[in-house]
Amino acid sequence: MLRTLTSCLLALLLIACPGRVDDRPEPLPVDAGTGSTMDAGVDAGVVPITVTWTPCPLKTGMSESTAQCAVLETPLEASNPGGPTIEYFVKRYRPPNGRGLRSMWMLQGGPGASGLVFEGLSEALGTRFPDVDYYFPDHRGTGRSSRISCRVQESPVSEGGQYITNTEWPACIAAVQTDLGPKLAAFTMTNAANDVGVAIEATRQPNQPVFVYGVSYGTSLALRYLQLFPSQADGVVLDSIAPPGISLYRQDEDANEAARDYFAACASDSLCAAKLGPLPWQKAEALFAKLKLGHCAEAAVEGVPTHLLLRRVFGSFLMDPVLRAYIAPIVYRADRCEPSDAEALAVLLNQVSRSPLTPPLEHQLWGWVLSQNILHSEFGETPQPTAAMLAAIREASVASRDVTEGFEATLNWPVYPADRFVGKWPETQTPMVMLQGGLDPATILRKARAARDRLSRANQTWVEIPSATHTVIASSPFVNAIGERRSCGTAVMMSFVENPRAPVDTSCVSKVEGLNWSLTNTSITLSLLGKSDAWE
Repeated sequence: MLRTLTSCLLALLLIACPGRVDDRPEPLPVDAGTGSTMDAGVDAGVVPITVTWTPCPLKTGMSESTAQCAVLETPLEASNPGGPTIEYFVKRYRPPNGRGLRSMWMLQGGPGASGLVFEGLSEALGTRFPDVDYYFPDHRGTGRSSRISCRVQESPVSEGGQYITNTEWPACIAAVQTDLGPKLAAFTMTNAANDVGVAIEATRQPNQPVFVYGVSYGTSLALRYLQLFPSQADGVVLDSIAPPGISLYRQDEDANEAARDYFAACASDSLCAAKLGPLPWQKAEALFAKLKLGHCAEAAVEGVPTHLLLRRVFGSFLMDPVLRAYIAPIVYRADRCEPSDAEALAVLLNQVSRSPLTPPLEHQLWGWVLSQNILHSEFGETPQPTAAMLAAIREASVASRDVTEGFEATLNWPVYPADRFVGKWPETQTPMVMLQGGLDPATILRKARAARDRLSRANQTWVEIPSATHTVIASSPFVNAIGERRSCGTAVMMSFVENPRAPVDTSCVSKVEGLNWSLTNTSITLSLLGKSDAWE
């Protein structure tokens, strides 16, 4: 139940991201000299495929057809372009009155997510950047792209409903191996990257520069794409970078590291430090030690340890540029635990301990099996940590989404063989912008900086925004010259898209708003805590 809740919170946070976009600069002429020709890497081959676009709703489930959809037949194996195929779903959105001067392919995270979240994001971007055609595919094995699943274990009447519980995973693994056999090993990141390149080649318009945007795991996929197609795209944007060779078994450990940085920022803020003292991180750790001994029992939810709930709340809130500011007041109130504090905590804890009646659409399209297949095959470590080791990391944390709890029953996953691209960086001259937040709990700054050091050729630009969290284009607000509040990450990205071989305009980075612990939005505070004042 709690893992379901955390996943739903994250899905809702990601869906909410498109709300902040930047000004639309005047479009520059398309530079025909920057248009690239197809350069399929040694394992990537392209055979002509037919693309038939049909009108479809931009927002899945809605009625108005303002976008176009297509199902492409892409190779099951990148190394066998003329062999068996899979269905690869792509949605295309051209904003009203847009001229389609450029195209942007948007790759979502996970691994396991479909392209659903980009439906709202493309619409928001399109209001200010209408001359871009936005493409967002469903990653193979997810959504509407030959989704692989465990029919029994994902049935609405199963133990976890649409979600697969740890007790259901052994039967699920067996079922997938029986149903797919050797085809399971074709649902790899390399073959998924080939899908992107094949689809771009099949759909690109004459003299239309092509850009690829990847976020989170989507950055790993974009880097693999560049290994196969090192010069197909005119530019690549990496947002919240998951570099080659990282271990996703360390996600909860990484989140706790980001929490430590968050409380360090609190120590530098006069309001936050006045409430939590000169050592906020130590204050938070001491609170969790007390909670494990029964502190603030008045706020507890029956049957669920308070420290566990707060750990997961903090891990989820760290992902959101608004909600994360509430972590410090929650620590303050939980530590003090006067009657008013206990009431506020009880409101929060009772809300987050309830499961939704219906899984969100994002989760209905999520590829749970695909996720396990890629993370264990591509993002593991040797020696592999045990379930007990992963549980110990979570239990010692102040903030953790407890992602690794979902790995404990799948540590024996039938991984596919590593190809020569695994753990490697692309060798490419493709222009690139790398956006990274300093307070990102999912792809932490310390590890993401490997991209800065490795991708440093001409027109490959690293942009670090200290206060941003996961998904920089949604967590880097600044006020522009005419007093409008916009997204710096979006401004940098679209400056790059206008001319990928010109110096990137990063002037907004120094203007990005930092964390604000004053929390003057009483509607959010009332919703979370049932109080109008987050601190008192």
